[in-house]
Amino acid sequence: MIKMNNKQEMAIKYYDRFSIVYDLISSKRYYHKPRKYAIEQLGLQKHQTVLNLPCGTGQNFSYFQEHLHQTGQILGIDLSDGMLEKAKQKVQKNNWQNIKIIKGDATEINPSWIKEYLGDAKIDAVLCDLGLSGFPKWEQVIDNLVDILAPNGKIVIMDWYMEKPSLRGEFIKWIGKGEVNRPIWQYLQTKVEFFKVKTFKRGDVFVARGQKYP
Repeated sequence: MIKMNNKQEMAIKYYDRFSIVYDLISSKRYYHKPRKYAIEQLGLQKHQTVLNLPCGTGQNFSYFQEHLHQTGQILGIDLSDGMLEKAKQKVQKNNWQNIKIIKGDATEINPSWIKEYLGDAKIDAVLCDLGLSGFPKWEQVIDNLVDILAPNGKIVIMDWYMEKPSLRGEFIKWIGKGEVNRPIWQYLQTKVEFFKVKTFKRGDVFVARGQKYP
């Protein structure tokens, strides 16, 4: 059973409503360059398993399929029923057979959770995009995501980072219900090897990648 505090419940209800217009306001085209780059950094090969948290409305799925060619497995995890429903619609429309969508709390995605839901499945790659700026206990989430990776598995994070938020930053905080100045990529750097970070959107969006120690 997923336990949530009032702040989480409010955020989920917001995203349930937001899901109706999410693909229009936060369009796939707007994030195309950083998203395409982020998924390329995962180095996905056929028959591998990639975990996407939060999966939102499933905007990443088509990018994953360009590398997996409908093999392996894509695990899409989110807490918003509204967002998950939109993701399921994309899966059904495209008849994707290798995608599993799960309702789950980011703070609970650890090796025990993986074993409960997926048995002995090996997680080759993790993409966490536009989530850590809003997640509670975000350092714990990063720790857990690195922990579930197979040895030498890759993690990529795409999110907003503005050391001194501007008016634009305040708008992003309002619409995304998160923070834009969390030292997310800086924290990831201490947890992985082969770390690299690149910025987009005038330096306000970053894509950070790393590899789990063998």
